[in-house]
Amino acid sequence: MCPDHHLSRICRHFDRFLEVGLDVYGPVCTPMWLASVDILRGGLPESPDPREPRVYRLIHAPRGSTLYWDLPLLVCAHHLAGLDGRSVYRAAADAYVAAFLERCVSPANGLFLWGNHIYYDVTTDENVQFSGGPHEIRPLPPAWDLLREADPARTERAVAAIGTQHVHNPATGEFCRHGTVESPHPPPVRREGIHPFLEAGGVIVESLGWLSRASGDRAPAELARRVAEYSFAQRDPGTGLLRNQPVKRRWDYHAVTTEVGFWSGCLVRAYRHTGETVFLDLAARAARAYLEFGWDEAAGQFRGMLDVASGTPVAERSTPYQPGPHADVWEPLFPTHDYPMPFAEACLDLWELTGDEVFAIGARRWLEHLRRSLPARQGRGAYAEHYGRCLHFLLRAAKTELGQDAASLADRIAREALDHLWCEEAGMFRSHPGEDRADAVDGLGILFLALLEHETGISPDLKGFAF
Repeated sequence: MCPDHHLSRICRHFDRFLEVGLDVYGPVCTPMWLASVDILRGGLPESPDPREPRVYRLIHAPRGSTLYWDLPLLVCAHHLAGLDGRSVYRAAADAYVAAFLERCVSPANGLFLWGNHIYYDVTTDENVQFSGGPHEIRPLPPAWDLLREADPARTERAVAAIGTQHVHNPATGEFCRHGTVESPHPPPVRREGIHPFLEAGGVIVESLGWLSRASGDRAPAELARRVAEYSFAQRDPGTGLLRNQPVKRRWDYHAVTTEVGFWSGCLVRAYRHTGETVFLDLAARAARAYLEFGWDEAAGQFRGMLDVASGTPVAERSTPYQPGPHADVWEPLFPTHDYPMPFAEACLDLWELTGDEVFAIGARRWLEHLRRSLPARQGRGAYAEHYGRCLHFLLRAAKTELGQDAASLADRIAREALDHLWCEEAGMFRSHPGEDRADAVDGLGILFLALLEHETGISPDLKGFAF
């Protein structure tokens, strides 16, 4: 048991949040949760934007609500109801979901109006579509079980629509991270205009695998297999490294990042949903290739980018939206196509499922990589999501032969997270250091779930969400 009393602090946060963090703006007040809250004054922050950008475009839903990025917090509300008997938290989460489903579902095809190009503006009571307004869900695997508990028909229809609106060529599995919310018809195949990022493909594969299990229909699993095989087919035949995207001839065509570990984790979960071993095989082969070339022995860390054709490191960045020389556990900006902790989690999964020592070595190396990354951001502190992801990996690793080494690091990270993010004056957590605000895109739910497991030893039902 941990002496830091995470449970009581998290309950205080929720109690205060449910007083000051709901939609009381615009012509219609709803039980939807604000995407940003001033934790001292309550309500929307004076500035819609945080001082340090966390995301590009309007992904943080200024003056709005963003259920997609709130999913881990909703899962946490359900978990708390079971841990502490606080049914009010679950009721508030369920009311939020119900209000979202009433207002934020495409009438054309059933896709949810959420993600990285759409949010609900609480001041105008309208869905805002920006940068073209497509449907896009990356990098969080949605908590489909939680949503299905609220409305099975709408949820299954939404996931089925992912298969039709994102997969441009069902025969080959060619897909795009963007899908239209405007039409009931699948988009035409225009290969030059698609963006088949590995992270988006992973979420699509996992979601379709979930639908196959939930509906009992094998067709979504077959489509998921073709989508997974499409990305895997783009690997270099010599190195076995997958391209981050195989269409546009820019940096991510020639390089692979730790995004491949995120993709492998999604395929592992597709395997768990469907029992189809092809997903496990592809996940293992893709992760193994990066583990072979990606470790920098001198630095004790994994490389941020590798050249697909040679396996050699790529050190220079041509845009801010790509990793640096080494994978960065604490990088705030999304998206940099860098997923060190999801890769580390995938190593634990593959070690457990295959028994292959290469994944045990990978897990040990991620542990060392994390150790060398502390303190977070050279002592400035990190975002809630990153503390939560690191803590969750270490809690899992502590149950393996990595044991006490991982457990002691977990204690250190939990303490550091509290030091930087807990605000006693407000009775709430900040979501990032230096500002008294809680932003949905910063991942407080991810931190809370990990802190609760750290204190209680109880692994939460993630309702389909995954670290």
